[in-house]
Parts: sequence; C-alpha cells; structure tokens
Amino acid sequence: MKIKAIKSALFFLIISGAVHASPKPAYNWNLLSDGIVYAKFSFEAGEFSRTTIHAFQVDPAKARLDVVTANGGSPQGTTAFDLAKKKKAALVVNGGFFTAEHRSIGLLIQSGKTVNPIHKTSWWSIFGINNGTPFIATPKGFRASPEMSMAVQAGPRLVVDGFVPKLKEGLAPRTAVGTTKDNKVILLVTEGAPITLKELAKRMKGSRYEAGLECPNAMALDGGGSTQAYAKIKKFELLVDGLSYITNGVAVFLK
Repeated sequence: MKIKAIKSALFFLIISGAVHASPKPAYNWNLLSDGIVYAKFSFEAGEFSRTTIHAFQVDPAKARLDVVTANGGSPQGTTAFDLAKKKKAALVVNGGFFTAEHRSIGLLIQSGKTVNPIHKTSWWSIFGINNGTPFIATPKGFRASPEMSMAVQAGPRLVVDGFVPKLKEGLAPRTAVGTTKDNKVILLVTEGAPITLKELAKRMKGSRYEAGLECPNAMALDGGGSTQAYAKIKKFELLVDGLSYITNGVAVFLK
C-alpha cells in the first residue's frame, strides 16, 4: 500500500509540474550590437511549405533609423544590399511604394528633410521617428514637425492599438515595421513560402509564446518582389534577395 501511495504521489507531482510548467517562447533575441537584436523563426505556411521570419528589434535611442534612396532617383532602381553598402548602413529593408520608372510614391522624410510628398490614400499609413519616439499614423492624422527625423509611407496598417483590421487576401513575400510598448522598432522580412497580410498581422501582434513580435501597432511596407533585406553587423550577416529592384528603403545606422 505504501509503494502504491508513493507512486500515486509521484505521478501527481509529475502531472502537476507539467500542467504548471512555464511556456517557452518560440524564439530568442540575439544581441548583434548595442540597441539591435535579431530573431529568426519559421512556421508552416501550407501543407508542404514553411515561411521563415527574420526580425530585428531596434532601440531608436541607441541606433539611428532613416530613409535611404537610390542616388539620383535611378530609373533602374537598386537593392537593399547596394543601399546598405553605399550608405554604410548596418541594416536595410525595402521601404515604400514606387512607380515602374522607380519614382517613389508616398511620404519620405530623410534626415529631417521631406524628399517625397505625402500620398493622400486612406488605406496607406506612415511610420516615422518623432523626437526619438517611433510612431505609426494615418495620412489624415499625420502632422509633420521639426523634430521628425524620418518617415516612410506604405501600408496597410496591420495592427492598430492591438486590434487587427480587415485585410485583403493574397499570398506574397512580406516586409513590415512595428512599434512595441517600450518604443522599440521591429523590422521584419519573410523568406520562403508567401503569406497573407492576415498571417503577417498575427505575427506582428502575437506574443513570443505565439511566435509573434508583440507590436500593438504595425504596418506593411512594400512587399511581393520588393521584399528584401541586407544586414552586416560585426560578425553577423544576412541577405534576403528580392525579385525586383527597389527605389527606397528603411535603414539602421550604428551610433
């Protein structure tokens, strides 16, 4: 009887421990430089395919974010790799929309100077840094200020104050930017199987335990063939090639 009682007690403790065990996050942040951390994780995007997410969390107080553009508005466009090399940036992801002639469409503020005007389209949105604080706003709610160091317009918004709005269907490679509760910036590109905007929003909003990036506000940057990234930070290097040339990008510079 005593042996049975001991076995029962041990079984109870094992089950109880399993039930109350702390959940594990889907990924870990890896320090690349002061103010920049990186995470990589993947998930099933279909029966026989997987999508990989490359995410960078940037502290605007410790690293500078800015818009970078092709020199002279090159009609041939450029790449994230070339932009990073020419501008000496630690990281570049593709940014806003552009025409077939590689003219940027939508607001671009570069180093405090407006280099492209705002595009008054309701479903687009604007990411920027104002007085050191990241924000995401609608074109209607946007207000420029002398303290605004950078801004890029794209869209749509993926997460609005923790709420995911109705989003169009369609599969594509994706690039996104989000802001966290403690005013960090998330820059994300996907690699592998294309995903919907709804899936992208889920990843931007969700917690680390749900394979998400914990952004109460997020928006899409240009996606599809434009999705690309290049990072070279100390010994870390990442290249995600795009299928097309781009006209502008969002860059991170080490201070």
